[in-house]
Amino acid sequence: MIYLDNAATTYPKPKEVISALTDFVTNCGASIGRGGYKSALSASEMLYECQENIAKLFSIPSPERIVFTKNATEAINAAIFGIVNPGDEIIISSMEHNSVMRSAHEAVRRGAFLKIAHGTPEGKVSPESIEKLISPKTKLICLIHSSNVSGSINDIYSVSRIGKRHGVYTLFDLSQSAGVIPVNAKDFDMVAFSGHKGLFGTMGTGVLYVRNGITLRPLLYGGTGSYSENASMPEEYPDLFHAGTLNAPGIAALNEGVKFVLKEGVYEKEKEITLYLYDLLKEIPSVIIPGERERTSAVSVCVKKADCVMLAEKLSQEDICVRAGLHCAPLAHRTLGTIHSGTVRFSPGFFTEKAHIESAVSAFKKIIEN
Repeated sequence: MIYLDNAATTYPKPKEVISALTDFVTNCGASIGRGGYKSALSASEMLYECQENIAKLFSIPSPERIVFTKNATEAINAAIFGIVNPGDEIIISSMEHNSVMRSAHEAVRRGAFLKIAHGTPEGKVSPESIEKLISPKTKLICLIHSSNVSGSINDIYSVSRIGKRHGVYTLFDLSQSAGVIPVNAKDFDMVAFSGHKGLFGTMGTGVLYVRNGITLRPLLYGGTGSYSENASMPEEYPDLFHAGTLNAPGIAALNEGVKFVLKEGVYEKEKEITLYLYDLLKEIPSVIIPGERERTSAVSVCVKKADCVMLAEKLSQEDICVRAGLHCAPLAHRTLGTIHSGTVRFSPGFFTEKAHIESAVSAFKKIIEN
């Protein structure tokens, strides 16, 4: 099998990640924050260690402000619905994933207002286009760091400074960039990302970071193992967002994934293999690649007069794993001009070799020719 769907979830996982998952289930098995016995304390210590490692990777000054969710979508929902009120205005970009787009539209249904900063045909969103939309009602700017369709990379640092200048909160979706592109989140308001992509964790893990000084309403309410005598949720982080039993095996795996990234670094290798793929695909005359050459590993392509789903099915028959369609990002496809066709998305990862790329592109060429 040649796996080229790392933009959806990375595979394979480092052996350390699998070992941590199985070791937790086999040798610990306790619920985080739910007991004073040895294994329960060990589970809680593991959570704190994971927070500290994530803080180290992203230069986050307050590890306790890192909360765990079941995915990036939940983290994004927690941020948006935790801060936006009726009458507030949200600015998103035209490259957003449905996790932001649908959440923003639900906020509108509840009484908020929405503005969309339009990206270029290459999938880039300029900070200036966002700043032009800010009004006295603007409460939150949501921006994807790197597109899951085109791999285009946005300047989140400039947008962060714009938000601060205007007194507007910012939320950055790092789902495609976390662990792949070095990110310094020290001065960011909020970031959300998946644990199972560039951080090599397992599915069922996500992260939301909220800087000190920002007050959010919790998304869920329930038991936290702390301040149980109170009828309201604890105000301290991360307990405010940790209602219910956490995915402790997943957090243990994520911790090892973060440590793997800290130890190995993945950016240069993944960048090299992605550009190699891009250049080989670019040589095929009928192939169109939306976006710029410089990108994260999402390399989406269209083929003239060919159905993208059919192409992906043909590749699957060759045991080559890609994704076809709109990739849960219709706004991005409208921006890129691929809303009617969709794309076939190739997304290599850290463990992808050049031989895998060569075999996949060769098979793709033959499918197109036939």
